[in-house]
Amino acid sequence: MRPLPSEDARDQVRSRLNLVDVVQQHVRLRKEGREFKGLCPFHQEKTPSFHVNEQKQSWYCFGCEKGGDMFDFIEQIEKVDFPGALRILAEMAGVELPERSGPAMERAQLRRRLVELNRLAAQFYEYVLHAMPAGEPGRQLLERRQVDEATARRFGLGYAPGGASFAAFLRKRGHSMADAIAAGLVRRGGGQDFCSQRVMVPIRDERGQPVAFMGRTVVEGEPRKYVNTSETPAYTKGRVLFGLDLARPEIQERGHAVLMEGQFDVIVAHQHGVGNAIASSGTALTPEQLTLLRRFTDEVVLVFDNDRAGRAAAERAVELAHQHQVRPRIARLVGDAKDPDEFLRGGGRWDDVLAEASPGLEVMIRDAIKDLHSHSPADREIGVGRIRQVLNIVRSAPAQLASWAEFAGRLFDIDPQLLLAVQPAPARRPGPSAAPTPEAGPAASNGLAPTRGGNKLSNSVDYLLRVLAVRPEALPRVLGILDPADLEDVDRAAYLRMVSALERGGLDGLGRELGEFPAEEQGLVRKAWAMPPPAAQDEVVDEIVRRIRRQAKRRRILAIADGLSSAERRGDRAQVEVLQSQLNELRERS
Repeated sequence: MRPLPSEDARDQVRSRLNLVDVVQQHVRLRKEGREFKGLCPFHQEKTPSFHVNEQKQSWYCFGCEKGGDMFDFIEQIEKVDFPGALRILAEMAGVELPERSGPAMERAQLRRRLVELNRLAAQFYEYVLHAMPAGEPGRQLLERRQVDEATARRFGLGYAPGGASFAAFLRKRGHSMADAIAAGLVRRGGGQDFCSQRVMVPIRDERGQPVAFMGRTVVEGEPRKYVNTSETPAYTKGRVLFGLDLARPEIQERGHAVLMEGQFDVIVAHQHGVGNAIASSGTALTPEQLTLLRRFTDEVVLVFDNDRAGRAAAERAVELAHQHQVRPRIARLVGDAKDPDEFLRGGGRWDDVLAEASPGLEVMIRDAIKDLHSHSPADREIGVGRIRQVLNIVRSAPAQLASWAEFAGRLFDIDPQLLLAVQPAPARRPGPSAAPTPEAGPAASNGLAPTRGGNKLSNSVDYLLRVLAVRPEALPRVLGILDPADLEDVDRAAYLRMVSALERGGLDGLGRELGEFPAEEQGLVRKAWAMPPPAAQDEVVDEIVRRIRRQAKRRRILAIADGLSSAERRGDRAQVEVLQSQLNELRERS
């Protein structure tokens, strides 16, 4: 495919991608009427003020007053410039961009090649598993693990027979051995496959791109039961959540994710109906993984292995989740099962586990004092110290801190104030004390709401432009009754920009040309698309124009009166007569 010029590439990206899909990779959206709403990713808020208009392909936040199209969104969420946003979106859309130069181009090209090699490897391993005699050991292992074929195919499971089978497969098709080595698929020297006699589990990113593999041995006594391909320009372990590409719809449907430790835990969980299960891929949960997860939910149920290490990992995850505004619950498996895989294959009921899942802090407080007696002075001192350590997790959230201190006080039969007595005061974070709130709505009965202070456009023109942005069919009426000469310079320029765009292409034309408008006018239009003005009927348009005329008349009267005073001071009787006549005529005009 020949690379497209930049402008053509931008249009191609717009035509292939839906803003809602782009935003939903970062923000959990809910549909309300024709709009989508969610918590703004650009400032802290508890009530959704972030709006996405799918028809206009536009977004706007009434809290921080940011807005734009898909390119603006990616620029701000990924902290890149426009070329960077174009590259990200072009990759999502499958649009080939003009060649870049230097290390950035080389790294991007290498990443694409590695992903493509991983995709080829996944197909190869899957074919071996299901269609070749060499895949029999893998099929037997999956049968023992009670993983059915439908689940295996859904997760793209495969089998690596070993030797040089995959390396030979690549050579036959002319692929680079250097790239295969960089991807961790072939050992250095290019002679042998990296994985041998292992069931292969593709590790895919949230968009379903295979970026790495985990291999589970089928050989009894093999000391390295699990191996992972190395980190590459396409794969950083701490930034990927296994199974998220498949779990996303269920996470959004159920309102929470279930975080497990291992890939096979997740695979078996999905087979048993726990379709919102994901895993941290053999690493401790990271801030990057929580940031990724928060795009889709703000609640996670932690189901780690039933051993000391698993419980310690869950406690670390609880603390990290609170730091990233994710509500953690801890679910404990009942019986002798050591992990979710074993529990579910043994007939365990997931609904019972979920019903017993408790907030992470509650579980940690109970664990901290479970073997202590509050009436023993020694145990009391130990218990208070342990509880305080747990409460430190929410020390910067005063309401939560007080609530959990009250809970722990009741549980341990102790005054909650004692648990809080030596707690440091909640740290005051720098910055504004509160985010701006959305407009309260129209101030006047006719719906002509005033604009914010500091807005360069007048209230009347601001409202008129918002009406035209959502009701372009009103334009002929406005053109017939509004003289642009009645507008001040800034208002006139903004009005004429809007008129020209609508006349050239209607609402679609406005959308195409909006990026060339001044930032204030872009924000005004996107705000109107996100929340249309409360009244936009013809009567309101007529009233706006009448108000503009009255304002223009007052300005002219004041200007003539100033000129008249100046002429009188100069003693210019001829000029006084001319200006007096103009003033009288203007005052008499309706």
